[in-house]
Order: sequence, then C-alpha cells, then structure tokens
Amino acid sequence: MDATALNSKLELDDVTVTSMHKAFENGKEIVFVTGRNICAVKPYSDLFPEMKYAVTGSGATIYDLNKNENIYSDCMDPEVVKWIISAASGLDVLPIFFIGDQAFCPDWAPARASEFGVGAYAGLYDKQFTKVDDVFQYFMENPVPVEKLSLMFTFPEDKEMVYSKIMMYPLTFTSNDELGMEINASGVRKEKGLAKVCEIMGIELSECVAIGDSESDLGMIKAAGFGIAVGNAGEKVKSKSDTVVPGNDESGVAVAIEKYLL
Repeated sequence: MDATALNSKLELDDVTVTSMHKAFENGKEIVFVTGRNICAVKPYSDLFPEMKYAVTGSGATIYDLNKNENIYSDCMDPEVVKWIISAASGLDVLPIFFIGDQAFCPDWAPARASEFGVGAYAGLYDKQFTKVDDVFQYFMENPVPVEKLSLMFTFPEDKEMVYSKIMMYPLTFTSNDELGMEINASGVRKEKGLAKVCEIMGIELSECVAIGDSESDLGMIKAAGFGIAVGNAGEKVKSKSDTVVPGNDESGVAVAIEKYLL
C-alpha cells in the first residue's frame, strides 16, 4: 500500500480507485498485501466491498474482510518479544506493536514522529492507532502473540546495538535500515501470505500480478506470475521486476491494472 497504491499523501487517488472498481467489475480479485495492521488498512479496503482479503503485517496475518476476522496468523511468541523489549528498553525508541486488530504506539508518537523519520505517519498514529503511555510496559503486563513490531530510533548507534542483541533470535527483519527495523516471526514474508490467500481462493500464485516498491516486496514480485515495480521503487526492485509503471504519485497502480489486469 504505502508508496505503491497510496500516493505520498497516503491517499488512494481517484484514478486508482476507479481502476480498482473496474477490475472488480470485470471479475478480477485485488488484495492489499501490506506491512500495515488491519486497523490502518480498513479505511481503504472499506472503499471496495468486493475485496475479500487483506494480507497484513508483512505477511503475518490474513484478514477476511467480509467476516471481519483473522483467518491465518504467524505471530511472534511473547517470550521472544520480551527479549526484544529487554534489548531496547531505556533508549530513545519509538515502538509500534501490531496485536490482533489493533496497532499500539506511545501517546507521544504523533508529536515526535518526525524526530524518528516517520513524520508522514503522525496522522495515522493519531487517528488509527491505540495510544498508551508506555508500549513496552503495556505489553509486559499483557503478553500475547505479536503480529509485527517496529522499533525506530533517533540515533543509528542505538539501532545497531539493539539489532546486534536480537539478530540471533528466530525472527524475520522485514525492514532494516539506519534508524529502524520492522520485525516479524521467523519465515514471515509477503509472498508467503499471498500464496496462502491464493490457496484459500483456489488459484495459483503464477496467476497473480504483484505490484510493489520496496525490497520487502521483492519476494512477492518474483514469486508472482508477473511482477511490477512502480516508478518510485529502488533500482534493485525495478531490476528484478518484469516491468515498471509510473510512480505512486502518478497513479502507477491504475496504469498497471489497466494494462496488465483488464
């Protein structure tokens, strides 16, 4: 979704919405495969009553949009999450936890998001996420399986120190850059979630068109029958895709739907 279907204002533009509706009308299926939690997907998926499923948490969960329930989950064990918390406690860190149909963030996250390089998501944290005083403490008092967690730092050395402490645990780092990382259970990938949806719908992964922008999309792009990169994707993603369409601010997903799906 982010930087692929959604533009830089985190919107689905009218051209993209129209093309998606046209695809549904022509008997095609469209599935959001995203790093987001379902609480941050629903405002967009609700635009399309025909949409059956969403793959959330970078492949950790499949959500049945018609039944409003998770039908598949591959979550992190609470004990592993406790180890991660132990490694990051005491640092200037912005933690985001995806648990069930909620995303938890500190109550100060909207105000300080830009300090952690995620200022574009301040409104999302404020409107869609559940804010608590201390996310780490909240989890320790309510330990449950976690779909995904993100840790964002103000200092690169803090991020590297935490990564060095947890890298040996059974985890998948679906994103890992200078100031932050997104963490899932071992083996969680977007392509695995998409393959599970295909199994549920009775179709082959080779029948799918996958569109993405980031390296976390690469596995899905390569596994699908036809892989597409939007124009704002990195060069590695573009080089591994079957074709490149205009960027997310130029309705690239709509171009892909019109040219390759309809």
